[in-house]
Amino acid sequence: MAVQQGVRHHPRVMVMQPVLEISAPDDFALWPVGEQKSYGYLVLNGELTPAEVGTAVGQIADCNDFEPDEEHGPCPTDPLGIFLHGLLTMPDLVAAGGFRVTDNATGTVSRALDLAPTP
Repeated sequence: MAVQQGVRHHPRVMVMQPVLEISAPDDFALWPVGEQKSYGYLVLNGELTPAEVGTAVGQIADCNDFEPDEEHGPCPTDPLGIFLHGLLTMPDLVAAGGFRVTDNATGTVSRALDLAPTP
């Protein structure tokens, strides 16, 4: 005996998407990045292009840029090594972003809820 369960469809659906705040300068040239509006949000999902992944990694590396100290070892001397040093040596990474909430019934988009940890 097969039991059917009815799925109740609701016309109002709220969608939450993780986003990364993008503020990278236009002259970034260490690897390919996507064309993003500076100070906009990049939705993080399984549909990112390779250039958008490059944008995300670049932004996270930029957010974790710091002055070298003894705890993280000596800083490399090449531009790529300098840029990635914090990303590769920090135990906890931070990045500006959060969630973007969209009401599919009205098309209303709420800005990201900041999830960056506070010191």
